[in-house]
Amino acid sequence: MKFDKSFWLFIMVVGMGWWVVTVHDNNKLLEKENERLQKDNTNQSKIIASQSFEFNRINQLTTTTYRNGLLSEAKSQEKVIEYRTILKKEPTCDLVVPQFVTDGLLNYTYRLRASTLYGNPERIDAAGVGAITARKLTYCQAIEWIDPLLKTIDKANTQLDAIEQAKKKPPAN
Repeated sequence: MKFDKSFWLFIMVVGMGWWVVTVHDNNKLLEKENERLQKDNTNQSKIIASQSFEFNRINQLTTTTYRNGLLSEAKSQEKVIEYRTILKKEPTCDLVVPQFVTDGLLNYTYRLRASTLYGNPERIDAAGVGAITARKLTYCQAIEWIDPLLKTIDKANTQLDAIEQAKKKPPAN
């Protein structure tokens, strides 16, 4: 059986048609994959931008809070120096605060410390009382500690406010 030129031409046209269809399908698949990847890149860019904005916002809150804390501590130190200067002249400076008051303050301090420690709960003495040695606190010492204590509480409250602000969603752009 002999094949003439038209048969070979027909086979060649069918082969070329099959090749063109295959190339066209591959191009369509590549275009779809390219569009999907571009959408993924766009979405990832949006996520990265929003995370970067959020990170920057939290850094600004942290910096402001830290700066305010430093200023508060500096003012507290100034007050302590001022109080010490004034109290040097007080004749009642060495009077001792009643023991039940100092024990109550000490126990309260231990409870606060125990409630804020997240470490090993077996190491925390929940009652906070053991054999407490007699500790003396004078009125002048109490006066010197009041302002730093208030400043520390203020600093902690400022930090908690900053944490609450950081938890809130920023306004949408």
